[in-house]
Amino acid sequence: MSFRYLIIVLLAGQFSAQKISGRILTDKEGPVSDARIGVENENVGDITDHAGNYTLDITDIAKSKVVKVEISGYETFRMKLSDFLVLPDHTVLLKNKSIEIPNIEVISKKYITKNFGTKNSKRSYGGYNSDKPERLFREYAIKVKNNKRIKIKNINISLAYFSFEQPVAIIFDVQNSINDLPGESQVNETLKLTFTKDDIKNNTLSLDVSDKNIWIDQDFFVSFRVSEDFKGELYLGGNIFAFSKNTYYRNYFGEWQKYSSGEPSINVDVLMEK
Repeated sequence: MSFRYLIIVLLAGQFSAQKISGRILTDKEGPVSDARIGVENENVGDITDHAGNYTLDITDIAKSKVVKVEISGYETFRMKLSDFLVLPDHTVLLKNKSIEIPNIEVISKKYITKNFGTKNSKRSYGGYNSDKPERLFREYAIKVKNNKRIKIKNINISLAYFSFEQPVAIIFDVQNSINDLPGESQVNETLKLTFTKDDIKNNTLSLDVSDKNIWIDQDFFVSFRVSEDFKGELYLGGNIFAFSKNTYYRNYFGEWQKYSSGEPSINVDVLMEK
């Protein structure tokens, strides 16, 4: 390949690349951090920083596709990419989401505590390494089979290995089941846990959500991801070769994938009516 031809190829690549930048704000114009923006069913996207900024690479993405913004506690934003591109700016205003929570009298009923999911921390199953930035946007989920009314008290993860210096933020979500895959969020706010090494006890991290009134009466999914500014390594334990278990994962807003024969160490403590 001649030098002149190489220069032409490189310039053509630069001109064909298309990126858009903007901010994601609340309807009161406050910045929304850790929000996912991407293109539905495509493995492209970004996560907003503390000021709500994002950059979205839409090179080679069909204009008929849909731009999507999602974060717990807000209505999901969707707009056709062709319409999004002609906006005067690419600021997205999110509306607060309100999920109706039934008025349940816990005191008058007898409840027992149960745990669902996987706790194994002896074997490394999957996770995050900031030296491999393409993996930082992966989200993992487990499915919990359920046919009773339960209240989620704690969301827990078991770690097989971790190495980091700065505080780490992780985001959980609880989603209903649509076509046997994670669907819509069932919580009214972002479930975010910021921690240091000292907060990890017996290779376990827990987020108390007992005050969030998360009630479920059907199958549901619990998902987990790290914040986009994560630096270091964080690997979940898991059950490998557990043929009755499944791992669900996606990148950005790519399609959820199901991997059989194993499950990452995500579990929940719940209150269940006797």
